[in-house]
Amino acid sequence: MLPTESVEPIRILGHTLGTFTTPGAALAWAFVLGWLLGAIPMGAAELVVLALAAVRPQVLVLPLVVLMTAGHVAGKLVWYWVGTQQHRIRQPWLRRQLDLADQFLHRHPTLGASALVTSALISVPPFQLAVIGAGIVRAPIGLFLAASFAGRVVRFGLIALLPQLAKGLFA
Repeated sequence: MLPTESVEPIRILGHTLGTFTTPGAALAWAFVLGWLLGAIPMGAAELVVLALAAVRPQVLVLPLVVLMTAGHVAGKLVWYWVGTQQHRIRQPWLRRQLDLADQFLHRHPTLGASALVTSALISVPPFQLAVIGAGIVRAPIGLFLAASFAGRVVRFGLIALLPQLAKGLFA
């Protein structure tokens, strides 16, 4: 059962992201923020996960990371869909993204779910391109979601653990 006490505001570089009055609201916002960071490619997901590691009570950190990951992967469905529309998209920036993903697929035609998990975990190749590539080849949606979630939850979980690991090393 989740605690009923208020969650401290999340601060990044001196800016407060918000005060959550209940753990439920914090969990919902973690999903929404994850979705936005998945759908809008701005590369800030890791910073938000690092900030989540500071949330009190600590029992909320793991559920927040899992829900943010679920939202992030759900947001990436936008880019999977972009890949499925490869031959219809004419907008220059999207076209460049599609061309980069297509070039990667041509260089590595036999990559499958393991490449998607690896990309989700270490961002090599960039996860955005791997997601678009999954859409281009129309990877089964269940496989896409499972592989993406598996890689990202490990990545985000490790990032959330960094402050505790550092604290243990220097304590």
